[in-house]
Amino acid sequence: MNKDVVKAFLSLSSFTALNHGSRIVLTLCLARLLSSDEFGTFAALLALCEILLLPASMGFASSLMRISYPLYKAQQHELLRGLKHVYLAASCLFGVIFVAAVVISFQAISPHQSAKEHVVYLLLLVPIGAIMQSQSAFLVALNKPKIGLITQQCIFELLTAGFCFLVYLIRGDLSLVEICILLFCSILCVVSYQYWLIKKMIVAGTARYQTKQWCKDSLIMLASGAGTVLVAKLDVLLVHHWFGAQGVSIFFPAVVIAGLLTILGNAANQYLKPILMANENTEQQLSELMKVVWRFNFAAILLLALLAKPLLSLYGESQLQEGFWILMLLLLGQLLLPARILASSMIKLKGNPLINLYVLLGATSVTVLMAIILKDQFGLMGVAVAFSGGFMLGALCRMVIVCTRMRLPLSVVLGLVR
Repeated sequence: MNKDVVKAFLSLSSFTALNHGSRIVLTLCLARLLSSDEFGTFAALLALCEILLLPASMGFASSLMRISYPLYKAQQHELLRGLKHVYLAASCLFGVIFVAAVVISFQAISPHQSAKEHVVYLLLLVPIGAIMQSQSAFLVALNKPKIGLITQQCIFELLTAGFCFLVYLIRGDLSLVEICILLFCSILCVVSYQYWLIKKMIVAGTARYQTKQWCKDSLIMLASGAGTVLVAKLDVLLVHHWFGAQGVSIFFPAVVIAGLLTILGNAANQYLKPILMANENTEQQLSELMKVVWRFNFAAILLLALLAKPLLSLYGESQLQEGFWILMLLLLGQLLLPARILASSMIKLKGNPLINLYVLLGATSVTVLMAIILKDQFGLMGVAVAFSGGFMLGALCRMVIVCTRMRLPLSVVLGLVR
């Protein structure tokens, strides 16, 4: 393996690890402070919040990167100022309208009263969360990848965990309403900090706008981003709908632990962006990176499998054996994570981003159908099988597309080019 690639990859991984380490800290804290029903409801609302944020994090953020990176390279600060204003307005407007529609639908469909009562707080959390995700991508485009990664998730989760623990120490209990309010305050702190950083980096002056072109480009990315990782988030919501908060309290810890593999995925994504955006032959660079990612991904899966029961016991898992096998099934699906990362990034940055959406819709349809068929006979295990299989199906479809339509050699995807 190329030592320089390994060093750069591990450097980025250390920062993406902060994001997922903070998720572990927050969920562990709340698992200990809340009852299993309250924790299950919180996990379901968190999953819904993340799904609603996917268009921002995977669509708006990718579009912002695609537009702002060449502007920054050309030092067109007047357009960067205009772009910043347009994306702030778009994030707020899209967030409020989209979330309002989803909240009304969720309250009409969900059979669980507690979730229906608290889902309205997403009207506060999602728009400001969309701004946080977009500004994080803006910071990466402005050549601040590390601070962009940290402010994407890590800081607000650690702040929330700290605030929740403080409230619990002072009052002796903690409600879901208070958690939602503390989440909003934490995200607001991060958004203010990001805005201050961006303002310092862009030279003051008159803003210029290309709003029509930016919106046209963004709508395509938004459509593809709306579902890029939906399969990884929909599982918790379906478990909540079918099995209630108790089912989520068993299923969610396995999802969080398996999600630690996205430490590698996010680091690889950050490493890939400048390579894919460069107009030159990049096969050798891509192959060297993929060789590293495949090996680290397999080693991480093996490590998590060995540590599965100790990690699950930290959450006070009541059904430890069932949680263990759910985690094993989810880890199995992550074996193709490196292929999905490269293929999805290539389609998004060098091809037609809508292809990601088409693949996602197909894979999600198959996944949900499998889950419906398997849930009655196998319960939570059946749902885990369906979503693990759906993830692998989506990864294989994307890999076939980039190898056939975009002419990327399979040897590059597998990291075998010498």
